[in-house]
Amino acid sequence: MTYGVSRTALLASASALLMTQAAVAQDAAPQNAVELDTILVSSTTSTRTGQVATDSLSGSTVVTGDIIKDEFASNRISDVLDTMPGVWTDENADDPATAINIRGLQDFGRVNVMIDGARQNFQRTGHNANGMFYVDPEMIRAIDVTRGPTSTIYGSGAIGGVVDFRTLTADDVLRGDENVAGRLKGRLESNSSGGNGHAEAAARVGNAFDVIAAGTWGDWGAYTDGHGDEIPNSGYDLKSGLFKARVRPAYGHEITASALLYNATYDQGTATVYDTDTWADTYRLNYRYQRPEDRIFDLSAQVYYTSTKTDQTITAVPNYFPRPSLGSTRTFEIETTGVDVFNTSRVALGATEHALTYGFDAFRDQVSTSDPDPFGSGDEFTPPGKRNVYGGYLQDQMTVGMLDVIAALRYDGYDLDGQGTSSSGEHLSPRITVGITPVDWITIFGTYAEAYRAPSLTETTWTGTHPPVGGAPPFEFLPNANLDPETAHNVEGGINFRFDDVVQSGDRFRARVMGYYNQVDDYIGTVVLPFSFRPGAVCSSPPFCYQYQNISQANLWGFEAGMDYDAGRWFAGLSGTIARGVDAETGDNLDTIPPDRLTLTGGFRALQQHLTAGGRLNLVAAQEKVSADLQTDAYATLDLFASYEVKDGVSVGLNIDNVFDTYYEPFLDAEAAPGLNAKLTLDLRLGGKLN
Repeated sequence: MTYGVSRTALLASASALLMTQAAVAQDAAPQNAVELDTILVSSTTSTRTGQVATDSLSGSTVVTGDIIKDEFASNRISDVLDTMPGVWTDENADDPATAINIRGLQDFGRVNVMIDGARQNFQRTGHNANGMFYVDPEMIRAIDVTRGPTSTIYGSGAIGGVVDFRTLTADDVLRGDENVAGRLKGRLESNSSGGNGHAEAAARVGNAFDVIAAGTWGDWGAYTDGHGDEIPNSGYDLKSGLFKARVRPAYGHEITASALLYNATYDQGTATVYDTDTWADTYRLNYRYQRPEDRIFDLSAQVYYTSTKTDQTITAVPNYFPRPSLGSTRTFEIETTGVDVFNTSRVALGATEHALTYGFDAFRDQVSTSDPDPFGSGDEFTPPGKRNVYGGYLQDQMTVGMLDVIAALRYDGYDLDGQGTSSSGEHLSPRITVGITPVDWITIFGTYAEAYRAPSLTETTWTGTHPPVGGAPPFEFLPNANLDPETAHNVEGGINFRFDDVVQSGDRFRARVMGYYNQVDDYIGTVVLPFSFRPGAVCSSPPFCYQYQNISQANLWGFEAGMDYDAGRWFAGLSGTIARGVDAETGDNLDTIPPDRLTLTGGFRALQQHLTAGGRLNLVAAQEKVSADLQTDAYATLDLFASYEVKDGVSVGLNIDNVFDTYYEPFLDAEAAPGLNAKLTLDLRLGGKLN
């Protein structure tokens, strides 16, 4: 579907709105600063004890739903993630999936991606990242990120970090004493000649029950890059839905059941084009017990099921032979069933306060693939099988005076079986963190933490022949049942700063600067094996073979900074990242290390905070420390955002991405990014109280 909205019209609206905002800002009365410590409270810090993210002794960052929707208004969550310290994303324009890179680590679960605590483990081998997820940003109320392997209590494998997307609740729609409310939202975009519609409805019965239902429909055409060239197959259609009900049968007890549904249809590929239909569904049942006066039990128990399935049908084939047949189909599916239980007991021994957190988690991945075409290889490169991963942990967070100490130990175990190949293993991972707060405005901390990642089914069992392409000869992929798991040994340290009333009464400044060094033993990567006629040679098929093998050691290090200042009338933020990584044996740079990046955000509020406007400057350095085909040039982009509450329940928003229509190719992405894109949003909300 095409929308009759031109770039010129949207830009004219943008200019008028921004000039109006600048004028009224000069007359705005002083306003209180947004409560940074309130909006950044995270349920997913590295300790799982509900700390304020800016006070945590780790690289934790939280982005709230208001920022996601007002400052970005994007159909891809990567636009938000790419502004966080230490975080990068990997995407293909012809697939709405996203892969997350934290501190140079990605793929095969090195970053544990969750939605409401349910793991998203989808992986499909091809010319894309080996670990992707699908999510509709309209359904997200917050993103919790913990960088590095300090977050091992969130499950096995997270040697890079943890990202948890928290979905909407009835509280995001209902206000005050309302017991029914609804929201309608529509957005038009100039670049892709598309947009989306979104609806939410919520109801509450006293404090005993509430429910929310939400849905999104989106239709985006192919976008154009900064040179004005259309990127083939970069459009897609989206349908998503959310249903969540919460029951509180007694004081302190809460049961939540939710279903999150996602469906995208799109064309994928260049030489061979696939009509693609992807479903990504998450179902969960959670029990929570929490009473402020109960210091022994603070319990959470959750079971979940996630399924991501991609069906593809070939609609175009290349002009070389051999080639797959028109109309051939293939399917990739991963089903994950999991459980996660933990409790925190708080006790005081003398002058020391202890928060003891203990629990266990487990999940099973069931991979199913089908590619019956004689020249198809999808079921060989993403082989079927099953994997069980499980673990338990004990953590003691101690506070005495100005000193905080976190001591933790996690046990991990796994077993996998597929294509006649199996493996298993187990490991103990310790963590120790020490933080000292000599004065109220500064905390200095340091951590040593280990984490353990089991090999995936694909790394262990993939096998088959890559078809000849464009005259190039075929080559073999070999399984490796002898892969050792990866073990990360991470040292990091940082300083948290907290200042109030810095420039004016009521303002707030929060900042964290930190550095890290992560040594990953038995790092798993692909190697090229030369063909040999020798008996017993690993590669006996010319001209060469690919196999996943353990690299003796990968070393990754870097620096991160995040700063936020809010004075009510105006606000500013900074996010910076420097990352490096090498193969310790060869000295070669790792190909997953992103370029240096600095993001600056600033803006103002006016008209009793009904009006918010600002801009975001993204500065990205050239990346020349990777393989030649992955190197990227430096670039800078400017984004503008504005939102205005016309009256209670009626808001309009305007976002202009890449204002100067800059051409750039993001690191790890296969295509150039979109050029200038203006987005106009209308948000309507109605709520009330029914007797």
